[in-house]
Amino acid sequence: MPALSIISSASLSGIEAASVNVETDISPGLPNIFLVGLPGNAVRESRERIRSAISNSGFEFPMRRITINLSPAATRKEGSHFDLPIAIAVLSASGKAKMDKERLEKGIFFGELSLDGAVRRIEAAAALVIGRYEAGARDVYLPVENMNEVPSLKDLRYHPVSSLSEAVSLLSPGAERNTFAFKHERESLPDVKGPGVEEAGDRREDDIRDVYRSDYSEVLGQERTKRALTIAAAGRHDILLVGPPGVGKSMMAGMFADILPPLTETESMEVTRIHSIAGLSGGHELIKKRPFRAPHHSSTMTAIIGGGHNRVMPGEVSLAHRGTLFLDELPEFNRQALDMLRQPMENRYVDLSRTGFKERMPCDFLFIAAMNPCPCGHFGDPLHACICPESSIDRYRAKVSGPLMDRIDIHVTMDHIPSGDAALFAKKERNGLSTEEMKKSVEDAISFRKERVDGDLRFSDEAASMLDNAYSKYGLSMRSRSKLINVARTIADLEASAEVLPVHVGEALSFRREQR
Repeated sequence: MPALSIISSASLSGIEAASVNVETDISPGLPNIFLVGLPGNAVRESRERIRSAISNSGFEFPMRRITINLSPAATRKEGSHFDLPIAIAVLSASGKAKMDKERLEKGIFFGELSLDGAVRRIEAAAALVIGRYEAGARDVYLPVENMNEVPSLKDLRYHPVSSLSEAVSLLSPGAERNTFAFKHERESLPDVKGPGVEEAGDRREDDIRDVYRSDYSEVLGQERTKRALTIAAAGRHDILLVGPPGVGKSMMAGMFADILPPLTETESMEVTRIHSIAGLSGGHELIKKRPFRAPHHSSTMTAIIGGGHNRVMPGEVSLAHRGTLFLDELPEFNRQALDMLRQPMENRYVDLSRTGFKERMPCDFLFIAAMNPCPCGHFGDPLHACICPESSIDRYRAKVSGPLMDRIDIHVTMDHIPSGDAALFAKKERNGLSTEEMKKSVEDAISFRKERVDGDLRFSDEAASMLDNAYSKYGLSMRSRSKLINVARTIADLEASAEVLPVHVGEALSFRREQR
């Protein structure tokens, strides 16, 4: 009779599904269960669930000394999904149930046990499955209730179980496999990383995208804003839209995701894992649309940045990973929450520290913000008089810190379309650039960038001189200068130019100058 058994499972650390071996040793001694290896509260409580589940499933619980080690011992383990692998390990080590050694070695096990031996749904199933799939796992045993939320992946075999006795039966020598068959094959996704618009995704579209299901060609005028959004999409540049109420800031931001390139398969898996941890993913498909998150300005700092107690939950910045984070009415957000965005915008990840542990969540998002020029919204508006005292305008603008504004690559001022121009536009079948044209420009710029090395896109002598003069004249910070260079290079890519010319620097500078 074997005295030692090793069963594979996993534990989430950020979005990574780290491998965990459930090592079980049964030896002579007083009947007791010793659980070691930094188990969390839910894992420690599994001892009583497992004892009852084994007995109530028709198996004899070993009345000996049972030592269970969750290896590696130095990493924290959280979640009730360890119940099933621990129970399987106990039965295997005790010899109370005959199981195929090869199936035990190749399988990855997840599942919470009820006292009667039923296998219950677990949280973040897709994140756990995808993480182990990327590490090479191909046989996964998990609750039947989770089968509606895990993706179909090439060569991955699911073995859904509804009870502990069913799991043991599947693992018995010569038992027939009951692999799950998906009704629909997953659409293939490109597995290529684009160097320009790198990485992003979302199954759940935010309310703002549901409202503005239109085309950029339906927008009256605003060609300069369309151009700025095209540049932002082509080079993944953060952008700020400033203008009076009703000028179209929210509408144009809401359509932005439609001009972004599709997710690669690697990115799609990454985004699906994050949304799975947040409890937002579902179905048998990987998330294929780039996320578009638009939190309300009343959102707390934790809701935006992420956090939690025993389990770290991704915030809006991580849910927007590989996609877009849109903050409408920017000055209305909590000042501390806005300043907390500075590190994620710079590093593309956020460290969430809690007592005894720290998690790192990715948040590589494209930032779009919109705001009025003053509290009443009509400062500088030729159609409406501004009623705000100068002091209230200063206080309003001071709600957004200078360091945050300095991190935004492109600043655009939007104005109302004059009535004469609006009437002229109304007679036309279309109004300037369409969504499809903007998307094609973005794709062409990315393709052009792929064919060259960034260092090969040099500034002409005139462009370099223009850049140096702008740095001195406008007192740009080194960060602003770097962002100006990057925007100019993106504009050159859009024009398929072999070098950065003065016209490209001039256009890039116009989007930086407006903030001043």
